[in-house]
Amino acid sequence: MNRPIAIFDAGLGSYAIVEAIKKAYPLQDIIYFADRKNFPYGTKTTEQLKTIIENSIDFLLEKGASFIVLASNAPSITVLDKIKNKDKVIGIYPPLKDVIRDKKKNTLIIGAKVMIESSELQDYIKKEVGDSYKQFHVENASPLIQLIESGDFINNIEGTKRTIRNFIDNCEKKFGKIDSITLSSTHLPWLGSYFKKIIPQAKLYDPADSLVKAIKPYINIGEGKIHSIISESEKYPSKEFLNILDILKIESVEKSL
Repeated sequence: MNRPIAIFDAGLGSYAIVEAIKKAYPLQDIIYFADRKNFPYGTKTTEQLKTIIENSIDFLLEKGASFIVLASNAPSITVLDKIKNKDKVIGIYPPLKDVIRDKKKNTLIIGAKVMIESSELQDYIKKEVGDSYKQFHVENASPLIQLIESGDFINNIEGTKRTIRNFIDNCEKKFGKIDSITLSSTHLPWLGSYFKKIIPQAKLYDPADSLVKAIKPYINIGEGKIHSIISESEKYPSKEFLNILDILKIESVEKSL
């Protein structure tokens, strides 16, 4: 592989980032690391995340990565600024400036629990949008993330619709009519078609769009190979992860484990 870029996360969501980067830069060689041993990142403490992320970065640099994408919003927000080798890593973040540019007025930021409840997210919002921070509301979307990891968003369509509709209804009761949503977990864009039917008036923002543009300076010409690595634990074996990929008809991960 020629100066591969590594992309990693604990969950399934990061593979959507692999696909987005592959589409934009088809000759870029990629190392994809599904860190199931430490799944889920979204429920870890910030100290746990810091250790996990640093260890993963060291591991991927040893594997020959020229640059690394931390394809998870929660650790990108909460710990990326605090780790060693951060100059070799880019994270993924809620695209709040895009929301302001589009003149949206009541925005829901949804993601994993550890990010949503963090002071770092509040600091990030104020840094990005200044006095407009009051139009941004945050909500823990862990029940929606679980729909992806379980495969229910494919296997149980009616149940998925109910879960998302109840989630949106509860958010609008708290925050008023929502006109925009940042899907600030890499899992959540998999639910995009559901959101468009349930809350059609809201514009959806996928942080992957900004990330794909941001990594352009680090792209190299290779052969477009994907080398995949899956860590596992007793609770989250690699076989279970591969079964989910089969459901989603994702084949490239299985070429090299």
